[in-house]
Amino acid sequence: DKDEYCHRLNFRVASALLLQYDEESQKKGMDILRRLAETGYSDAMAYYGICLNEGRAGLDPNAEAAVSWWQLSMDRYLHSQSVYELAVAKYTGEGVSEDEVEAVRLFALAAEQDHPAAAYMLGDCMLDGIGVEMDRGAALVWLVRASELGHRGARSRVMAVLEKKDGEDYGDFTDASRQTFVQHTLFSADKDGHIIQRTATIRKKIGGDIGGGPSNPTELHRRRTIVGKSRNT
Repeated sequence: DKDEYCHRLNFRVASALLLQYDEESQKKGMDILRRLAETGYSDAMAYYGICLNEGRAGLDPNAEAAVSWWQLSMDRYLHSQSVYELAVAKYTGEGVSEDEVEAVRLFALAAEQDHPAAAYMLGDCMLDGIGVEMDRGAALVWLVRASELGHRGARSRVMAVLEKKDGEDYGDFTDASRQTFVQHTLFSADKDGHIIQRTATIRKKIGGDIGGGPSNPTELHRRRTIVGKSRNT
């Protein structure tokens, strides 16, 4: 309809302005984007959250405000990009309390909407046993799906997994930072790669339950790197 057409047009204008090098143009784009988000236009809500998180147009990064917009967009529209961004926030513990199990649930929710980066992240979490029981087969299902959806790095990741030999240290392809075990209610995959809830034994992290949040900068950097690879679509 007419309103939808106007929203799409304004969204394209805002996006173009935000890509300019001068701050004045970026601020104009940010203002258009904010007003669009406030009308409830789902794409604008997702992108406005991204801009707030990154500190675009001369603003200081505001992860908490970004999470609020993604949560709102997810609650209203189940917008796949917002679901993915919220999952990333819970995976890294930035702007919201870290929750690996919930991150995996949200990655799965977005992946089932054919979001390539979410499918990649879901596969990665299954490989490392982060928030979900380790399952190499289910991980490959989702990494292959990410590749089918056009993710450029997923195919090479699949090949790396297939070539992996048991008993050898593969750095980021292993879970060497997690030692001892703990019973936990989490999500795992059925034979078709779909997420189901169950109680299982997973590895507990050295030094407590801190994962990728600000209290563990090494793991946070690692997780940001993985997320960066997932965005490389």
